[in-house]
Amino acid sequence: MASAMKWLAFAICVAGLVWGPFARTFEDVRRYGYMADIMPSDWRATNIWLDSTECTVSRGVWLAVCENGKLIPISERAIADDPGHALLLSAWAAITGKRATLVDVARLSTLLNTIGLVALAGLLFSLRAWITSIVLLALGPAEFLGWMGTSPHWAFIGMVSLAGILPLAIATRRGWAWIGSGIVALAVVTLVRESIGLMGFALTLGAVATLAILQRPRPVGAFLHFALVILLAAGALLAPKWATLARDAALPMAPAERLQTHGLSHTLYLGLGFVENKWGIRYDDDYGEDLANKAGIVFCSPEYFRLMWRLYIGRIVEDPVEVVRIYWEKATQLLAVPTLHPGPPFGIVLAIGVVHIVVSTWFGLWRRVGFPQGLPIEALSLAFLGLFLAQAMVALPSHMYAVPVNAFILVLFGAIVEFAVRSLATVLSRRLRPT
Repeated sequence: MASAMKWLAFAICVAGLVWGPFARTFEDVRRYGYMADIMPSDWRATNIWLDSTECTVSRGVWLAVCENGKLIPISERAIADDPGHALLLSAWAAITGKRATLVDVARLSTLLNTIGLVALAGLLFSLRAWITSIVLLALGPAEFLGWMGTSPHWAFIGMVSLAGILPLAIATRRGWAWIGSGIVALAVVTLVRESIGLMGFALTLGAVATLAILQRPRPVGAFLHFALVILLAAGALLAPKWATLARDAALPMAPAERLQTHGLSHTLYLGLGFVENKWGIRYDDDYGEDLANKAGIVFCSPEYFRLMWRLYIGRIVEDPVEVVRIYWEKATQLLAVPTLHPGPPFGIVLAIGVVHIVVSTWFGLWRRVGFPQGLPIEALSLAFLGLFLAQAMVALPSHMYAVPVNAFILVLFGAIVEFAVRSLATVLSRRLRPT
């Protein structure tokens, strides 16, 4: 009965989210509808997504644009762009029979963020981290739904939330329902943002490795279980490739010269140019295109990404001290500013989380306060903070790229609040216990 009442409270919170902030943001986008036909998005790839949906309506295709009666892979026009938004907008256009608009783009990001928020809060609630879940639902709308736009970046906080489902489900030994949902979520995340998908996959490997080390004895069934999870997660990580392979197999498509991906090596090499450096590298796509032209290869082709790997590794070998200096300078830029407003600098948040988890674990407080599930929740939150710090170091410490980590800053805050409440309740119960 108590459990049912708790889930009823959760359902009421979700209903308040859907009928409140989500509905308001979803409807507020309509006011920009009059601009949809007279003004393009300032993000070039977005306009190509919309052209692709027109091709979907007229010819029933996806991840393609129609030019002069021919099907052109969308990667040839939306260069170095992850395929998620284009694919989902094409699906929407196929259902409605209408070309997608900028309003649809903004609403898609709003929907993805809401799904991410509710899914993560639901998993936390199922773990009996009730206060953590309610804190996320209460404070989340300002971060998840308080902003909108027509570039892919506006959906990234929802993608970070979804990327945490699988590793948290594994770490807390949830059943296959949550693990299966996490695998599907990882596929969606990788389609929308490759780098966040890589974060989710890395943390999944970490969760599996941790359980494998801690579990003794190690039965064959557990080994097969872990192997299957890793295999399925790896398959989810390849979702963009599956989508393009299916398109190429089903449609009379001209061969693509460019990859349908953001390209990790491109970001790593140009990331060395975000601050002043001895090589004169610039964090600018035009700089990468110039390198491709000088090498006589197609920008963002497989050959280009291989070239970027060679150049990146070459710089590390040539002067590792300079690379460390560049990374340290970018790390300090992120650590010194808040990602959550209002809030302390990111470095302070990270330090508070590290101190709390170390002290609580060292003294065995998690079980003593009746919150053992708080350990993997906090560990995953801090892992995401660490990965976003690493992203700032190797790519750029821009607020736009760092703000999605606020999903797990809120989870970290909620877990610390719940730890404090449970600790207080434990102390009071001991004092009131008859001697």
